[in-house]
Amino acid sequence: METLLYIGKVNLYWILLIACYQLMLRNHTFFRWNRYYLLGSLIAAFLLPLLIYPDSAPTIPVVYQLNAATFTVGASQAEVAPAITWTQAIWTIYAIGFIVAAFRFFRHIIELGKFLKAGEIIELDDCTVVLIDSNNTGSFSFLKWIVINRNDYEQHFDAILRHEMVHTKQMHSLDILLIEVLKIFFWFNPFLLLYKRYVQEIHEFLADAQAPNRDNYARFLVSYALKAPITSLTNHFFKPSQIKNRIRMIYKNRTSKWMISTYVIALALIGSTALFVAGCEQTEQYEAEIAAINKQKAEESSPINGKVFTVVEEQPEFPGGNEEMFKFLGRKIKYPTKAANANVQGKVILQFIVTVEGDVRDIKVLKGIGSGCDEEAARVLALFPKWKPGRQNGKPVNVKYHLPVNFQLEESDTEKISSQIKLDKKMATVVHYAFSPLYILDGKEMKNSDFLKTLPGEKIESMDVLKGSQAEEVYGDKGKNGVIKITTK
Repeated sequence: METLLYIGKVNLYWILLIACYQLMLRNHTFFRWNRYYLLGSLIAAFLLPLLIYPDSAPTIPVVYQLNAATFTVGASQAEVAPAITWTQAIWTIYAIGFIVAAFRFFRHIIELGKFLKAGEIIELDDCTVVLIDSNNTGSFSFLKWIVINRNDYEQHFDAILRHEMVHTKQMHSLDILLIEVLKIFFWFNPFLLLYKRYVQEIHEFLADAQAPNRDNYARFLVSYALKAPITSLTNHFFKPSQIKNRIRMIYKNRTSKWMISTYVIALALIGSTALFVAGCEQTEQYEAEIAAINKQKAEESSPINGKVFTVVEEQPEFPGGNEEMFKFLGRKIKYPTKAANANVQGKVILQFIVTVEGDVRDIKVLKGIGSGCDEEAARVLALFPKWKPGRQNGKPVNVKYHLPVNFQLEESDTEKISSQIKLDKKMATVVHYAFSPLYILDGKEMKNSDFLKTLPGEKIESMDVLKGSQAEEVYGDKGKNGVIKITTK
């Protein structure tokens, strides 16, 4: 999500920067300044979203927040995730567009290479001229190469060569290549086409400005009637869409040097906007942190701020006792799909406080196993109703409670898997079985699980779960559906 937000900000800054250019700078005759502004804008858009608003305020302390993610699945199986999330859909569409844009770019490179190899090479001091016999392609330059067709070579060689040498000396092709590479990664942004148009326009203005006689050169441009297809990666000598602006700029009076201040104004406007956006983001962050601090203070002013006991005369109790707790967790807890697919199993140890009012507060994961199991366990605990509070000396007190939740999977390919949850005050175990397991209480086989209804939780010393070949190896065919061994104090 953070990456998508950053990409969005980059594209918004490109729009803002090109708007400033079009409104304030495009008609200036400071061609080099305009070139630097456009190229700088393409790079600056990546840096402006990282701008941090200056602030001398003291650091706000970090406030612990409960992560209570929701898993919406049936009670008897792991959650069913959608085939594809909206984030995955966005990245899939982006990848397709990226591949198409990259293919088009490299196709142009290959076509360009064919032109350069097919022509006659003429080495000059400052450049390499490639003479092609076909008149179907207009003359153009790319990096150090100047491609001239047969007609231009015979009739307009000097004028075109002088013009294209400006492109090669000032490395205008690198500007186009930069934009083309950005178009691959940001193929969805139409404003990059506008950047390319304005940069190519500036290139022509710079090259036209080197003409020795502007009147003769302007008449030459008007009479030059070649309308051949153009190559997108090159600086083409003639583009019908630019001819009007090129002639207008040749005769335009030079812009006063005082107007250079316009660039300062534009940069100040962009900088102020970036600081404003950064300030708004920081204000939102501060408001969230202040709200968390106020919440923490409100909690600190409540009875929970009193002494917290770990051992009391009378333990807190879930409404209805352990059996109701079993049923509650059986309905609510889900085995996360991510954990099930990765075969993640293990024990999540949680800690929470049962307050004097019976509320469950300060849920913390002391030890986790990841893949969504930690969040799922914490989520279910956060759904607990009010408990019967613990008591010390006959008075309700705050009691710290530890609850290990053991996530285990029993694989079954053909049978429907049902969930059972066995827990006591020391351990909660999520086990998936196809049939009822074998119960062993203090070494004695039990016929069913009814004995759990009358077994006090405080008398349980430990609970072990055996499954698969391990259970069958010890208990034979009786252990094929798993074994739960309970040892009392």
